[in-house]
Amino acid sequence: MLEDFIEFMIKNKLSENTYKSYLLDVKLYIEYYKESYGEDFEKLNSIDIQSYKSYLKNLENQKPVTINRKLNALKKFNEYLIDKGIQNDIVIDKRDYIKIAPNFVKKDAPDEKEINKLIHKAAASKRDTCIIILASNGGLRAEEIVNIKLMHIHLEQRFIAIIGKGEKYREVTINDKMYKALKEYLKERLQINQDNPYLFVGKKSNFYKDKSMSRSVVNRILNKYNVEVKIEDLHPHLLRHYFGATAYYKAGYSLIQIASQLGHSDIKTTRGYIDNHNKDILELSNRL
Repeated sequence: MLEDFIEFMIKNKLSENTYKSYLLDVKLYIEYYKESYGEDFEKLNSIDIQSYKSYLKNLENQKPVTINRKLNALKKFNEYLIDKGIQNDIVIDKRDYIKIAPNFVKKDAPDEKEINKLIHKAAASKRDTCIIILASNGGLRAEEIVNIKLMHIHLEQRFIAIIGKGEKYREVTINDKMYKALKEYLKERLQINQDNPYLFVGKKSNFYKDKSMSRSVVNRILNKYNVEVKIEDLHPHLLRHYFGATAYYKAGYSLIQIASQLGHSDIKTTRGYIDNHNKDILELSNRL
């Protein structure tokens, strides 16, 4: 059943990270079900879901955001069970989720000096510099960066064609920093692995002509240069937050423009990327 569930999620265009997370959450639910009822799992029902939510909240002391994620996984599993004819109805709806009030006091994104220092440390590598600038100036996810193909880059038209989450297409603007980084790296890139269609290729690309760099390499690149810079909890997604905050507070982007660049369909998601300045909130609070 679970192997079929994986195929169902892949067919429905879920990212690798998402379907692996959902699979783990469903496995944990099935284990809970067996231990709680002393029988093998057959199908979902609303009463069991309420009991499970209570178990996660009161016995496991899990945070609302974690519980909601697990409910998302079970809802996707619910869709799979209907697709397979195992049950007929969706038993999880929006009323089952825990409402979470927006929290505008979040961890700060890195500041401009920290990002400039990170780029400076990577200057000896045109590839690494390009990756960091695409993340910090383009707001691209790690998965989107490694999946850029050479044909997706339109330097003179100043955009990159991106296929993001859920196979959504968007055009990400190439600013001057991105333009320079791409142009410099492309001089080097076009001399190697010419049969490979991807902008960034891994060490195994000589054997797998159509394989891109692994997204884990992006994390290793950031960790390499962060040894000296020391940005707390640095990871690719934090650079997306940096882009969102900088685009709003410094460059004067509108929320709609930031949402378009980041590939958000819900403006509430975008607000979470810019409402993260603890220092600003503290300063305002102290004026009371």
